[in-house]
Amino acid sequence: MLQIFLQIVDTPEEKSKFEELYYQYKRLMFYVAKKILKEENLAEDAVNEAFLTIAKNFSKINEIFCPQTRSFVVIIVRNTSLNMLKKMQDDLGYEDDAGSEECGRFYSPEEMGDVFEHVNYGMLVDEIENLPEKYRDVLHLLCVEEYRYVEIATVLDISVAAAQKRAQRGREILIERIGERHD
Repeated sequence: MLQIFLQIVDTPEEKSKFEELYYQYKRLMFYVAKKILKEENLAEDAVNEAFLTIAKNFSKINEIFCPQTRSFVVIIVRNTSLNMLKKMQDDLGYEDDAGSEECGRFYSPEEMGDVFEHVNYGMLVDEIENLPEKYRDVLHLLCVEEYRYVEIATVLDISVAAAQKRAQRGREILIERIGERHD
């Protein structure tokens, strides 16, 4: 399968870099996929599909051996696995984005600025990592990896509107949590 993924990557340098990524993270990705899908053959399919997504977005990866890349590949394989599970079982998957018990209040840009001016980057990243999974993934890609909504939607296999809505709700949860600490 590696040879197929290498066909997608452009330059010889990128091919070598992708090969490093493949051998560095394939076991971790398989572990994550198997934990979700429970079957080896399904986990292998999820890992292959995730590597295909990574190959298509490979220009976004700077360093192979860093926490950001590790998070990126885990997010991709986890979402690929969840999407496979969702397709296999009719109503299993994420709860509907239309209603969320965690976010009820709308915050103005001024309120958001007031809350975030008391927070350093490290604290913000830690708070993002403690969010519920569907918000954490979007905000991690948006705020830490600096992806655009279109790229996030592609990577997570969701619509752009869903990516934007999850980011909005994730920010609302962050504001609530951080605001409580600084009141």
